[in-house]
Amino acid sequence: MHEIQKIIIDWVGEFVENPEVSPEDNFLDLGGHSLLAMNLNTLVQQRFGHELDVRVLFEESLGSAIAELQDRVVRQPAR
Repeated sequence: MHEIQKIIIDWVGEFVENPEVSPEDNFLDLGGHSLLAMNLNTLVQQRFGHELDVRVLFEESLGSAIAELQDRVVRQPAR
């Protein structure tokens, strides 16, 4: 598992109080909601300089949302 993916999966697990979160899981199905997404994006922004695409986070798997973020981090490193 890539470092960014592991960190975000761990954060999501803490937010939804479920240590068994995997990249295949859907954020909303885990009990995530808009306030948790905002809190998660605050951590992601502070750590990686970019935010998760909330649309992807809500509609697709965590792995898809994280992969999209990783692509942006590689293309446009934070300043």
